[in-house]
Amino acid sequence: MPLSQSLWPADAAAGGCDHLPLGRALARSAARWPDAEAVVFACQSSVAGVRWSFSELHERSTKLAYALIGAGYRPGERIALWAPNHPNWILLQFAIAKAGMVLVALNPLYRAAELEYALAASDAVAVFHDGTAGGEDMRAIVGKVRRSVPRLRGLYHIGDEVDRMEASASLNGLLPEVQANDLLMIQYTSGTTGLPKPTLLPHGPIVTIGALSYAAWGFGEGDRVCHGFPMFHVGGSGNSTPGALMNGTTTLPIHIFKAEEALDILERERCTGFIGVPSMLTAMMEADPDRRRNLSALRRIIVGGAAVPAPFLSRCEGFFNVEMLNGYGQTESCGVCATVRPGDPSERKIHSSGLALPGVSLKVVDDHGQIQPCGKPGELCVEGPGKMIGYGDPDESAKAFDGEGWLRTGDIATMDTDGYVAIVGRLKDMVIRGGENLYPAEIESFLLQHPDINEVAVIGLPDEKYGEELCAVIRPASGSAPGEEAIRSWMRERVSRWKVPRYFAFVDALPVTGSGKVKKHELRPEMIRRFLGETPA
Repeated sequence: MPLSQSLWPADAAAGGCDHLPLGRALARSAARWPDAEAVVFACQSSVAGVRWSFSELHERSTKLAYALIGAGYRPGERIALWAPNHPNWILLQFAIAKAGMVLVALNPLYRAAELEYALAASDAVAVFHDGTAGGEDMRAIVGKVRRSVPRLRGLYHIGDEVDRMEASASLNGLLPEVQANDLLMIQYTSGTTGLPKPTLLPHGPIVTIGALSYAAWGFGEGDRVCHGFPMFHVGGSGNSTPGALMNGTTTLPIHIFKAEEALDILERERCTGFIGVPSMLTAMMEADPDRRRNLSALRRIIVGGAAVPAPFLSRCEGFFNVEMLNGYGQTESCGVCATVRPGDPSERKIHSSGLALPGVSLKVVDDHGQIQPCGKPGELCVEGPGKMIGYGDPDESAKAFDGEGWLRTGDIATMDTDGYVAIVGRLKDMVIRGGENLYPAEIESFLLQHPDINEVAVIGLPDEKYGEELCAVIRPASGSAPGEEAIRSWMRERVSRWKVPRYFAFVDALPVTGSGKVKKHELRPEMIRRFLGETPA
């Protein structure tokens, strides 16, 4: 029956997935598909090849869990992983879960100040890191910040040192009993202050949402799904890895995305699916314009992490000759909470983010929390098995839920009479570039430390390849004339490179409201005209 209000209530019996702790869920998969390939790293020059069966992944992660306990770490303690998509990242994810510890997922491109903040905010006691990332010596960086993080006891290379820990493990005693509602991992997102904040995600929701989303996309036993999401992102460790392994699907993560190597994986490993962000698909199409690759095994591509324009979906569907699916989710919902389904009409796929996953409820509300009529925009709220525990800050947690316990997404959406949602805007001041969430308040705070900058507003401008690009609109300090390249170079020394805006504009004044807030909605069309030569839609 068609809906009249923007409320999609979940069928309580529709979930069809047990709420399990991650380690127990892997044990069940290992019993069902012991000899099937679970994790494959192949065709990548920057990381050693790996082929682990379900039983091998289960056995090795159990051994590593004992090794962590033998090294003096205890249930409930936080263990940080600061590395690209190394095979041992996955091994550690399951080992930490089985040992009752908490994984802290950190972006490998963090510089010293960002790393120090994240480690301190999460109370991390150990860091597993790679050798280099973005040309930087990771051991040197973590060594510098160690003095400022007194709880930090151990530093380990994610390659050789993890291998040695596993090899020397003693399997004495019993691993701790872990419950589905226990804290599994901490992912970082941003709050109203612009500072990254720890998001607390439990075992059961990660397992359930991963399993349900892969099932909704039609992936199961025998499928081989390559994904480009980094493990520090909820799309990687929170969805792609557990989702594949709970459904008997082989996961083929990309260590560090390179278009040619991604195409090698899809072709040589006969992948049936790919999951990534629009910029990855664009790069692959540019790398093989004549379509020489044999991708005949590929059936389906899932695209997420950024706004996906309808022409882009159509272009990808024609180029790869596959079905394109897109969905909606966020870190706080353990990844996906709505998605289009295989076989949905083209109009659904192009103009919506899909229908709620089984067991998930959605509603669209106005500023007073009242449910909107179908077709009228409002804030999208989520209820169901994927909700986070909260943020590290109880005050921020309280703001994240409404009075009935629904998660407030901060995104503006509409819902049609069949329950399909379409994201039309964001209440949060956030820019999504190539699937990466960038928070203007954080970047503005860095820019205001420059002696020649008096005021600044950072906004997002549309970009065909990356979805959006950053633009910094600057009012210089009196008597100063900072150069664009000088500011860009200054920023590169202090923040990760993806936070450095592509565009810089210098103005005599910023438009402000009566209370002094910058009118970014006025700046954006002006900057689109200035830099893109377009009339805003």
